[in-house]
Amino acid sequence: MDRRLARLRQSLEKLELDGIIIDRRENIYYLSGFTGGADGHLLITAEEALLFTDSRYTEQAARESPDWVLIEEKPPLGKALQEKAGRYRKIGLEDTVSYRFYREMNEKLGESLVPVSGIIEELRIIKEPEELDHLRQAATIGSEVFADLLTTIQPGMTEKAVADLIISGLRQRGAEKESFDPIAVSGLNAALPHGMPGERILQKGDMLTLDYGGFYRGYAGDMTRTVAIGQADEVLRDRYNKLLDAQQYGVELVRAGVSCADLDRQVRNRLGNYGLDQYFGHGTGHGIGLEVHEMPHVSSRSQRVLEPGMVITIEPGVYIPGWGGIRIEDSVIVNDHGCEIITNSPKQLIVI
Repeated sequence: MDRRLARLRQSLEKLELDGIIIDRRENIYYLSGFTGGADGHLLITAEEALLFTDSRYTEQAARESPDWVLIEEKPPLGKALQEKAGRYRKIGLEDTVSYRFYREMNEKLGESLVPVSGIIEELRIIKEPEELDHLRQAATIGSEVFADLLTTIQPGMTEKAVADLIISGLRQRGAEKESFDPIAVSGLNAALPHGMPGERILQKGDMLTLDYGGFYRGYAGDMTRTVAIGQADEVLRDRYNKLLDAQQYGVELVRAGVSCADLDRQVRNRLGNYGLDQYFGHGTGHGIGLEVHEMPHVSSRSQRVLEPGMVITIEPGVYIPGWGGIRIEDSVIVNDHGCEIITNSPKQLIVI
């Protein structure tokens, strides 16, 4: 935590800020270890590291953030934070705060309040060894759940029943909660990249796309596999193998020094060789950490170059209305010589 604060203070100095107010849940946890989320705020200056929360969380904050100065807020909430921040000439405020919180701070701080964007998120891009271990374990949990699903999914189940199996499996394997609502979409519904599991019954010959993950010690897992139910026809096998080729090609390209935009372009071109790029509408991947979607973004719009310690997904997909869809996703850790694949589940087409 001390190293993170030191890096943040260097950023504040470059921006000529006297301090910064932190409101975002993930950033509060990253800097202080406090899990109280939206019921806490941080004020960080060159000399102080203050944690503000109310009486419901003071004992928790003392345990989780023993090196921080704890200030108990009393009604009206935010007054103590305003008073402390009001001593400084120029205070940054995350631009992700609610409008209500901004108004409350602005009433007291006025022109000294400066909206800032992405300062903490920039620090979070390169993961520390402990963070990488947590992400590896989150990925392992996802892979274990996938192995369990291969023995339990069968024709006649509903998509919703499969999603329920994912949720219970993540908890049983050690996840604190789901990274997001699990996706389990089959048949024509698989053409919906973020479709919601419903009452559709799995039928022989269906494709079934499973996209899910769980948090482990605050760090998110994210993986996708597409399987076939009962049997797979030649069209499904052909399109699956072409997508798998593009996905594996993308993983092979990952290494420090590669631009995210070029990585996205090359994966898209690989699908284009098969005439499938027109069915691939989203980015090739994204960063993963305290949030399931964070920087860097692996897309045509990104200006980021990969660096060692970044953790990203590679997840091309094809979505064809009237037919269905396929997606394959791995989470990988970037290094100087390539990447470490932390999603350890088979990727060949599995018929269950």
